Amino acid sequence: MAAPSAPAPKPYSLWTGRLFLWWARVLQRTVAGRDRHRAHVARRNAAMRAAHARGIDRDTITREIGLSGGQVRKALRGQPTDE
Repeated sequence: MAAPSAPAPKPYSLWTGRLFLWWARVLQRTVAGRDRHRAHVARRNAAMRAAHARGIDRDTITREIGLSGGQVRKALRGQPTDE
């Protein structure tokens, strides 16, 4: 015997579900996206500082990473970059 099908969601449930989906999308594109990017940049800058502390010169880091010399100098000093 086949299992009974699930009842169809009520229109109010669908409307509130779509509202929560919209809210999750807004949060993902604004707050979560910005924080995730900031964390990624912080990890990259920390890796550049670690490489520099272990003997890699600033020009090599600039060339390999693809940032400007000013951005790399800021990152190596521990200052926030303009990204």
